[in-house]
Amino acid sequence: MTLLQMALRSLRQHALASTLTTLSLALGAALTVGVLLLAHRARGAFEETALGVQILVAGNKGSRVDALLGTLYHTGRAPGRVALSYVDELRADPRVDYAIPVATGDSVGGMPLVGTTGDILDRFEPRPGERFRLTGERFDDGPRFAVAGAATGLAIGAKFTPSHGGMRGDQTHVHEKFTVVGTLAPTGTAHDRVIWIALDEFLHLAGHSGLDRGGMGRGEGEVQAVSAALVKTTSGSPMIIEPLIKQINDGTEAQAIRPLLVVSELLGLFGTARRILVWVSGLVMLVAIVSVAVSLYNTMASRRREFALLRALGAPRSRLLWLVVLEAMALCLIGSVCGVVIGHGVLTLAAPWVEASAGVRLETGLMLPTEAYFVLAVVGAGSLAGLLPALRAYRVDVARGL
Repeated sequence: MTLLQMALRSLRQHALASTLTTLSLALGAALTVGVLLLAHRARGAFEETALGVQILVAGNKGSRVDALLGTLYHTGRAPGRVALSYVDELRADPRVDYAIPVATGDSVGGMPLVGTTGDILDRFEPRPGERFRLTGERFDDGPRFAVAGAATGLAIGAKFTPSHGGMRGDQTHVHEKFTVVGTLAPTGTAHDRVIWIALDEFLHLAGHSGLDRGGMGRGEGEVQAVSAALVKTTSGSPMIIEPLIKQINDGTEAQAIRPLLVVSELLGLFGTARRILVWVSGLVMLVAIVSVAVSLYNTMASRRREFALLRALGAPRSRLLWLVVLEAMALCLIGSVCGVVIGHGVLTLAAPWVEASAGVRLETGLMLPTEAYFVLAVVGAGSLAGLLPALRAYRVDVARGL
């Protein structure tokens, strides 16, 4: 019988202690792997959405983060407004490929209602290299038409009345009913939660006169305004993008935001929380590994006769030492692998809920290289944890043990 077979048989003989120890290891490993996976996948999903917009032109009031979340990730409210005429000026700039206006603020059953132009369907890329795939008619094909994102739960033919300002039960739009005439395929971004309607209809809904803003020093009185514009330049070169951003920010009409930079800053704010979670899960893992040493150490007294018999049959002391170390390593290997499986399983189960609530697709089934290193580190730590009980087995006195 090989040393590994002896170690596994010994673990089966102490099944209850082995199972409880493995369970504690698996839970600690699942917590650690879950934190790492969620942070990695969520970061990738948020960055992919940001890559779909080169420049976000938002109102010159409020923070860049609020403007980004309110207009690109459709969470919260955009703090400022941009004159629609200014968006038209941007569209006419030879450096600009398109400037798509978006107006936000209303919702339908908690899902954001966004007014925009047909360019959102024809030219905008919610993910790099991927455009919206429409089934049915467009929202600009007729009056009171709407196109629903994949995560809205609305099907073609569904009718709805918007909630003004996102307030449930508000009666401002009670007489303004829309019909869903098209649906969009999933993109795995926050845009899947959006219900799209024509910009003109959004701006002329009851109670939306507040979207008008003053002439901004032009002496024009009230002008129509939108929440932001999604801008793509004719070239991705910094020689084109940076001067345009500077021109916009030097003016008083709006502010230009690089979404990817703001997302990096935003994720950096959560970096501390992520590190805390990693440290907490690491401490849980450390306690679980210590429990391996305690569990094996506590079995040494009852196994004294077993070790004495092995010694009497000619087994060297080093064989007993490696036997116990192998048991510790086997427990850590089984526990960490089970934890990785549990972590992936929880992420797979949570992914549909995250996509439905946040419109962000978490890719599942892909393993990080970190996970393999993590398993190896746990097994290595397990070998160290098994040294103390192994030394006790090493010092067993044959005569007293028999």
